[in-house]
Amino acid sequence: MTTFLNYLGILALFALVALPALIGAARDLRVDRALRRAEQGRDDGPPGAASDARPVLRRAPVRTSVTGRAQKSSSKPTEPSTATW
Repeated sequence: MTTFLNYLGILALFALVALPALIGAARDLRVDRALRRAEQGRDDGPPGAASDARPVLRRAPVRTSVTGRAQKSSSKPTEPSTATW
């Protein structure tokens, strides 16, 4: 009986450790299926769902510098660091 309880305890600890990973894997599969459906243009959701009511939002244009070109982070003037470690 002691051996059985030991095995049961180990099994419970294993389930406790593995459960979050299994839940995350199931969620990833669900998201992958939803993305695949969206790529194919199908929406199996209920009619009148929130996705039907929301308009598609466009991204804001990239801010440009005075010259009209997009500014890269490497083109900004920088000052040397004064940190002394």
